[in-house]
Amino acid sequence: MPYTVFVTPELGRIGLTETEARARGHRIRVAKIPAAAIPRSKTMHQATGTWKAVVDEDSEEILGVALLGHGAGEVIAAVQLAMLGGLRYQQVRDAPITHPTMAEGLNLLLDAL
Repeated sequence: MPYTVFVTPELGRIGLTETEARARGHRIRVAKIPAAAIPRSKTMHQATGTWKAVVDEDSEEILGVALLGHGAGEVIAAVQLAMLGGLRYQQVRDAPITHPTMAEGLNLLLDAL
């Protein structure tokens, strides 16, 4: 179940944390980027925050994502759809996403694996 905490900057979360994934026996890979790496963050001068993704090493599916930064509440919905669809992280990483948008940060985040 996704959720967003509307603080400044926003916090959007879905799925398992790194700790929860390991506790459930998943072999995981973790990606982390500063929100400042996302082009739209720069153009809006809203570069505070960090994005993190937890991916199953074997299935390559996204297990959980935490987004702290501008627009996180909107972007987490895209992550939810990818997870519901059972997409591998590479499918999201390689998807052409409109530039410059905050959602484009998903390409960058998952490219950090």
